[in-house]
Amino acid sequence: MMSNKIIKKIGYALVNIILAISAIFWVVRLSPGDPIEKILGPEAKIGDIQKYRTQLGLDLPMGDQYIAYLKDLVHGDFGTSLFKGKEVLSLLSEHFPPTMVLALTSVLFSSIIGTFLGILSGYKKSQMFDGVTRIVSLLALAFPIFSLAPILVLVFSIRLGWLPVSEWGGISHAILPILTLTIPLSAVILRVARNKFLEECHGPWVQVLRAKGMSEKAVLWRLTKVCFPTILNVVAIQLSVVLAGTMISETIFDIPGMGSLLFEAIQNRDYPLVQGLITYTTIIYMLVYFAVDFVNQWLDPRISA
Repeated sequence: MMSNKIIKKIGYALVNIILAISAIFWVVRLSPGDPIEKILGPEAKIGDIQKYRTQLGLDLPMGDQYIAYLKDLVHGDFGTSLFKGKEVLSLLSEHFPPTMVLALTSVLFSSIIGTFLGILSGYKKSQMFDGVTRIVSLLALAFPIFSLAPILVLVFSIRLGWLPVSEWGGISHAILPILTLTIPLSAVILRVARNKFLEECHGPWVQVLRAKGMSEKAVLWRLTKVCFPTILNVVAIQLSVVLAGTMISETIFDIPGMGSLLFEAIQNRDYPLVQGLITYTTIIYMLVYFAVDFVNQWLDPRISA
């Protein structure tokens, strides 16, 4: 029974990945602009443009290009960057580590901070701590990444001089980008954890535990465990926002990650690189969401019932 459900979930994940890859291909290819003209320059002759387009297979019908692209993906070939002349997978492996460090670190810190403050805020409902955390979380949600990053730079780099503005090297270079991603995500998790805690804390099962003489700490831990699946779902849903925010942060802070690479690829209309970057990110997101689903079933068997 469980194996059938696993097969179904894998099938759904594969279908979603194929649909996402297909959508990426058509959106990128149908967007205005010609990468060949950009590569060869405005003074290139029409004959040279046509010859180069033929060499790259861009003169074929869109349907043929799509089939060829899917065949290459099946064999693990993401193509070659039009401008950099390197394999897309090689470029991804070079720029992936900074992006993954920022994404994983911000998700980890956000989950810990948001869950702890959210549960504590729900436990201390209507007290000063609850009011302060709710106001702070609203303020954190009010600033999108592209406006929060300059504020953090202004305060911690320009005014106080504590942290570097850009580049990528030691821990000090990662603090501001991680803060930029952690603050809004922590606010989301905090509010979700608080609402879920308040929803569960008045449940009859909690009253039964207290009537049996269970200590308040043990009850609080049980309530926290019940909140975990909901929090994990929010983290999984927000992962796409985190990955997008990571790319924005990398551009703002001049970090050599996938975000800066994608920005450059879009500017140059580098079809293989844009497709490879977005496809790679989509696959990672689907795999993480798939893993979270299984963790939720382990934490709460009722989900798989």
